[in-house]
Amino acid sequence: MTFSEKIGYNLGSVINKFKHWQASKWLKAVIILGIFSLFFGLFYVIYHLFALIFCFALWVAFQYLPKEAQQFIRNLLSTDNDEDTSDGYRNGHSGFGFYRGDVIRRKQ
Repeated sequence: MTFSEKIGYNLGSVINKFKHWQASKWLKAVIILGIFSLFFGLFYVIYHLFALIFCFALWVAFQYLPKEAQQFIRNLLSTDNDEDTSDGYRNGHSGFGFYRGDVIRRKQ
């Protein structure tokens, strides 16, 4: 008997015992819901664990990029928006607008 056949046989045996178990229907329903919630929780944790591992792998891969590529990506993802444009318009810390120093100028 192979491993999967043993699992199938044991699972069938457990299901058969559960069917003929002399307990109230609500208790059986609670047990079934508990088993389903445990499987869902296990799937949820494994899914997020793989996502975390994938993000960590991307971070490690980024560390081994050449310095020029790292600088290019940092410039693309820059959050430093306090630089003025030629007409004085920028996306500063207080929002979009025309700034004088760190204070937004209201149009009059």
